[in-house]
Amino acid sequence: MGLLRGSASFSRYIVNGTPPEGYLDEYAQNITRYSFRGFDEYSDEDRSTGWVNIMNIFDASFDQKLFHIYPYLSLSLRVDTRKVPSSALKQHCLEAEHRIMVTENLDYMSKERRREIKEMTLSQLLKRAIPRTNTYDMIWNIKSSVLIFGSVSSRTCDEFAELFLKTFDLNLSPLFPYSLAAMGLSREGINTDRLDSIRPFDINGDSDGHT
Repeated sequence: MGLLRGSASFSRYIVNGTPPEGYLDEYAQNITRYSFRGFDEYSDEDRSTGWVNIMNIFDASFDQKLFHIYPYLSLSLRVDTRKVPSSALKQHCLEAEHRIMVTENLDYMSKERRREIKEMTLSQLLKRAIPRTNTYDMIWNIKSSVLIFGSVSSRTCDEFAELFLKTFDLNLSPLFPYSLAAMGLSREGINTDRLDSIRPFDINGDSDGHT
């Protein structure tokens, strides 16, 4: 969620590779290309994602000054979802089935016909559903290649990594505490092999976890 507003859970990544020379113009075009569009009146999709301004979820204009202050590039991933309650879907399906059976003078309705009615009903109801909006902030330190993303949900993180690759043509790798420690030691010119000797510590027992 919002990294700039209060506490939040987040995932860390290392960006594999570096931006090309003169990357800002290219990135601005790609960010606009994959910006949040929302649902149109004919869409029966239940999920829509895209980039928005980190300071304003309704702004997808992406002036370079709004998302890039070197060495940081900051955006938000906006995710809108639409959902039809199962009870409402069931009720509307029953009404549609009854109406069709009366109109067509049917004594029996096949399973396939019921499935078609359910799909049609769901599509109609989704178009009327009010979307739920969530945003997840991204802060990328281009100089250090470390990126923070404001979600720990597997689905959201996977969607984010895929959109990031499409937008910036760079892959992400999860950054774990071991990796962070190795990076810190490397910056200090210390051999990272010493990390291999670290063992879990149990405050109620000895260093290898036995009491």
